[in-house]
Amino acid sequence: MPKRVQTYASKGITVTFDPNLCMHSGVCLRGLPAVFDVERRRWIRPDLGPPEQVAAVIRQCPSGALQYSLSDETAPAPAAGAAVVRLSQDGPLLLEGEFRIERESGDAVPHAGKAALCRCGATSKQPFCDGSHARVGFRSKA
Repeated sequence: MPKRVQTYASKGITVTFDPNLCMHSGVCLRGLPAVFDVERRRWIRPDLGPPEQVAAVIRQCPSGALQYSLSDETAPAPAAGAAVVRLSQDGPLLLEGEFRIERESGDAVPHAGKAALCRCGATSKQPFCDGSHARVGFRSKA
């Protein structure tokens, strides 16, 4: 059963987090540890950082699990242009751009112009990476 998307609003910025897409890269935790702290009950506190800095860290999220909208603009548009697929070292396939992911039924799988797809086979969130590659010791082939 999919987990619900979480919303964290503060003055100037609203942050959403989709745990179904997160690959646990830790980019957010390292980027703004005051704002993103998994040791807290409300792990995202956008009010603890300038909205522009929070948005900059969110744009670095490789899976698209984190999204934002600034109060003075609309939500950021998904990455435009042809899809780019990058292999990450010992990790998932990282997609960015215009693409569509479909279930076997043909139904579209929601994403935000970015996705991290599992290539180790151990994820519990098929087709998305959940960070299991680290646990199972997946290594990229040279």
